[in-house]
Amino acid sequence: MLDSHRWNQKPIINSLMDILIKNKGEILDKRLEELLRKEFPYVNSLLLEEIFMKLESMNIINVFRVSKNKKMIVFNKNNTAIREGITKDLL
Repeated sequence: MLDSHRWNQKPIINSLMDILIKNKGEILDKRLEELLRKEFPYVNSLLLEEIFMKLESMNIINVFRVSKNKKMIVFNKNNTAIREGITKDLL
């Protein structure tokens, strides 16, 4: 049986990007999870980890381990896709 909430993760990614932009491009993973949970109650650590790995492999974010159980999520501002998206939004 399919989980109905897993069919489209794009709204989560859009919200994740919005949160990163509002926080000047960096945020701790636990804080990000708290903020996303307000809009998407089904969000958990495993789902976020999967999204982080995909975004990191696409060179959109960098994930740095800050301590044993905390990670810092940072926008990769040198990514051309991000710069093009931002300039399109501004024009």
